[in-house]
Order: sequence, then structure tokens, then C-alpha cells
Amino acid sequence: MIGVRYQFAAVLFICALLTGCTSKETKPFVHNYHYYGESTHWAATMLFSGKGNTSDHYNENQKSFLLEYKGDYEDISHSVVRYSYKSSSGVEGGSESPPGTRYIRTSEKGTGGEIQDKDEIIKVTVKWNGQKEIIPMKIKSSK
Repeated sequence: MIGVRYQFAAVLFICALLTGCTSKETKPFVHNYHYYGESTHWAATMLFSGKGNTSDHYNENQKSFLLEYKGDYEDISHSVVRYSYKSSSGVEGGSESPPGTRYIRTSEKGTGGEIQDKDEIIKVTVKWNGQKEIIPMKIKSSK
């Protein structure tokens, strides 16, 4: 009879140990990243903030993207400017036909989403007037 109690206690101990090892850590975190890069004709900035409780997804996030033409606005005032950027959280992009200023801005809020890697290089591709440039954005600051 005593042997059965020890076996039962050992099984409970092992189950508790396994359950503790497989549960996800739920420690709240906040990421605030500022990415920046420039090419011959363009400069790109992305501000990203995300909050979460697990190590693999955000509960909420916000992203602001700014693309600036470094030349005279007249050079792009009659063109279609297409842009896209790829990061660990996905591919995004759009176009302005024609852009109203030298600046193209986007902003979005969301829930969920993959964790943004602060050490990654985000590649921005810009196409206009038969030209194409790729801008590597790197982390400028993080909190």
C-alpha cells in the first residue's frame, strides 16, 4: 500500500514538473524602436511600438512610416511613387499618384502580430520615374 502512494506522488510530481516547463512565460514587455536609412534620393524612417505578455506575439502595436524625397518636389510632382518594405512583422507598401509633397506618411495600429526584431535590417524599395532604389533601414534607437 505504501508503494502505491509513493508511485502516485511521483507521477503527480512529474506531471507538475512537465506542466511548469511547458507553460509560456507571461512577463509584460514594451518595445519602442526607431529605424532609419537613406539612399541617394530617399530617406526612410519607421517608429514602432509594441506591448505584449508572451515571448512570441504583441497584444497591441503601432507603426509610423515616413518616406522623404531628398530632391526638389518638382522632380516627383507628376510621378507615381511606389514603395514597399519588408520586416519580420510582414510586407507592407503602397503608392502615391502623384505625391502631394516630398513626404509619404503611413500610420497604423493593430492587435497581435509577430515580434519585431530590433536588430534586423528592414529593406525599403522605392520606384518612381523608371528608377528604383533600395534603402536599408537599421535601428537608430530602442527603449
